[in-house]
Amino acid sequence: MNKKTPGSESFYRKFIQIPGPNPILSPGEKDAWDEHLIECGDVFKDQYTYYLYYHGSAKNRRLWPARNPGLSYRIGVATAPTPLGPWVKYGRNPIVDLGADDSWENMHVACPHIVKEKENTYNMWYSAWSDKGKKWNIGLATASNPLGPWTKYKKNPVLKDFGYVGSVLKVNDKYLMYAEHPVGGCSPDQGPICLAVADRPEGPWRKYKNNPVLAPDNWGSWDDGGYSESKVVYHDGMFHMFYAGTKWKKLERIGYAHSRDGCNFTKYPGNPIALTERCPPANAFAEVHALFEPPLIYLYHTLRFKDVDFDREDIGV
Repeated sequence: MNKKTPGSESFYRKFIQIPGPNPILSPGEKDAWDEHLIECGDVFKDQYTYYLYYHGSAKNRRLWPARNPGLSYRIGVATAPTPLGPWVKYGRNPIVDLGADDSWENMHVACPHIVKEKENTYNMWYSAWSDKGKKWNIGLATASNPLGPWTKYKKNPVLKDFGYVGSVLKVNDKYLMYAEHPVGGCSPDQGPICLAVADRPEGPWRKYKNNPVLAPDNWGSWDDGGYSESKVVYHDGMFHMFYAGTKWKKLERIGYAHSRDGCNFTKYPGNPIALTERCPPANAFAEVHALFEPPLIYLYHTLRFKDVDFDREDIGV
């Protein structure tokens, strides 16, 4: 690689996709709270343990809340001694449950993302939906341990109408939240990636005036249908986004973009960098969350397989 022009493919090191021992986490047993499906949330390492957060739903209608005749997300976590597992679900899942019948979060709680503020202090931001507001709002919960118990902020929601949380970063004493918003803005369940900024975990949160920070490419491209929520990592002075892009149908593959300021992202010209074709019989990689452990980058994602009940979703790497 002789040229070093930012934005050209020769500026980057080559990405080599290594399929993991998939799936690394699957829906629960019969009658479990997460029997129906699970979707990928945040992943991080604390001390000597890896934590993988996710949201899931029951399958048997009698296990769903009576007020919700359809699918209802709640939040769980699994732990492992290495990035590839073995992953063991926490015995007290779900760790974040639905709110009261008349609350802003009485239908879904999903899309968890964690920031360790200091020793024994953890913040979780999550997306929630109610049958009254009918918008995805953002809540905050705190805990002294990654497993909880998690206490919801009394003045939730901290940010209204901001879609699916992909990540929250604390950089130079500022909090940056990246989310898929608006949900369904580009295709049925995908949208652009937008940014909000705050000085404190609870806000006030200010939506970036030049949103979105990542928009779909022109019609005919591999990601013209938009993105599911995806994580941004701040590493070596650069913001790195690994994202799940798709055409109109939900057949996501993984792309990469970078930014020096967290607002203006440049897409890698060799996208997509992770193909479902290299992990047969995978059909889609969605909700991507990155973990940097040089020289490797682990990309955790929701995993859908071909010739399997479309409603079933696992988690892969």
